[in-house]
Amino acid sequence: MYKSGNSFNRHNREIRLQDVFLNYCRRERIRVEVQTLDNKMKYGIIIGFDNHAIILEENKRQHLIYKSAAVAVNPQTEVNHIFNDHNRNFVIADTPELNIESDGYSEYATDFS
Repeated sequence: MYKSGNSFNRHNREIRLQDVFLNYCRRERIRVEVQTLDNKMKYGIIIGFDNHAIILEENKRQHLIYKSAAVAVNPQTEVNHIFNDHNRNFVIADTPELNIESDGYSEYATDFS
């Protein structure tokens, strides 16, 4: 059921940690800063993303940023709470596009031994 790295597979659908994170920031309209490889910063609200790109909007302008060019996505408010057990089940249940049934298992558990 689990894949190595930062993703897991449930019902033959791979869910990545970045998808949960980016979707939360998009849905809650959290302002983020995206640092690119050339150390430039782009600021805005995530209005969409896929496997290859993130679309930011600021001042009614959209910016397409390729994930391969992004070094970091830094939200302007704390989002750590989405990764604890209680809130993770809420976030997953509130994200129908991920098509996940929460069974109480920790999908973020990693064995570092």
